[in-house]
Amino acid sequence: MRRIAIQEMNRKDREIDGLNEQLEEDARCLEHLQLQLLDERSKRSEVERQNAMLQDQITMLMDMLQENDDVDNDEGGKVEFLLQLQIQGKCFP
Repeated sequence: MRRIAIQEMNRKDREIDGLNEQLEEDARCLEHLQLQLLDERSKRSEVERQNAMLQDQITMLMDMLQENDDVDNDEGGKVEFLLQLQIQGKCFP
């Protein structure tokens, strides 16, 4: 009876040792995944910062294009007006 109890205790000890090893492996894996997550969050923050910077640059360039179009339209309108006056003979060449 005592021998059976010792065998059972030894079996339980081996089972506990196996579970402890698995727990340690899981802890290492979790730590690795947490580091990867931190790295990915850092990369995402950097990409979002770059995207915001690029979006600001696009907005600035679009504003500049719009201003150029407005100036071109104003100048084009002036030239067209002067041509109309010249055609009508109201302006000296």
